[in-house]
Amino acid sequence: MSDTYKNAQEGDIDAFAEIYSKIYTRLYYLAYHSLANREEAVQAVKSAAGEAYSLIRGCGTEEEFNGLLLKKLCEQIIRYYREYRKRQPEYETNPTYIKSIMRKLTDAERFSVAVWAIFGFSPHEISMFSGLSETVVTAKLRSAGQKLEAML
Repeated sequence: MSDTYKNAQEGDIDAFAEIYSKIYTRLYYLAYHSLANREEAVQAVKSAAGEAYSLIRGCGTEEEFNGLLLKKLCEQIIRYYREYRKRQPEYETNPTYIKSIMRKLTDAERFSVAVWAIFGFSPHEISMFSGLSETVVTAKLRSAGQKLEAML
């Protein structure tokens, strides 16, 4: 275990920031391409990081901690999806082309594709973090792939 990680486990905020900085960009991209706007993406990542910071002592390795961060971000994204079902989300006025296509997928498809594309995870790994079954993730990746192929 690195000294930086050990220091982060002991509450050193600078050490935590150093470890967090290694994965932040991918977490943000996942949130940005999954959620309706930049503000929600930033808030979801911040909330996930705050929760993970309070739980870092329970992670034996930096890889476990990265998994915890991803799991906490998945929980935040799912929370936003539940809110979207209650109301229509307000979308950005100038989304990227990819993001505008991603909006046409279902929540589970969009989430599965984003995790697969950004982190390179297998359906099994996505199911471990998302709570979706591996069969559902595989089906969502397949159906999303067909939809994306038709749109591109």
